[in-house]
Amino acid sequence: MRSIIRQTAKHNGVSVKEVRRELSEMIKVGMSSTDAEAIEFWSQFGGKAPSPEQFIAVLSAAVKRQIVK
Repeated sequence: MRSIIRQTAKHNGVSVKEVRRELSEMIKVGMSSTDAEAIEFWSQFGGKAPSPEQFIAVLSAAVKRQIVK
């Protein structure tokens, strides 16, 4: 997952630190959602914010499951 973050940083002309910061902010916003589907998604992390790498891994797996359907 680190290579995805590095590639994203390079593609957008920003630092890896900036990509990680933005991902962490998106995670924080997502975890505060009151939407039932969002609550279900975030519950798999046990109430703790995942690392950007954990988030990407879980999100990637969810997308793959949707594609296979």
